[in-house]
Amino acid sequence: MRKILAVICTLITLFVLKETVNIFITDEADIVRQRSIFIVIALSISIPLIILTLWLWKPRNNQDQQEHN
Repeated sequence: MRKILAVICTLITLFVLKETVNIFITDEADIVRQRSIFIVIALSISIPLIILTLWLWKPRNNQDQQEHN
């Protein structure tokens, strides 16, 4: 179950990172006008998602698994 959640979270994180980069490099007038707000919003979403994704892909400790067996 954890691996499935990790894959789903990874896909969402990759999409969010693509959109975050798009905010930094776009020339659209609507985005440029409010770029500072969009940057704050994008980073506040992408940074926790990156941390969650890395945590989900981190292998579990062997001690925790041995205690449950």
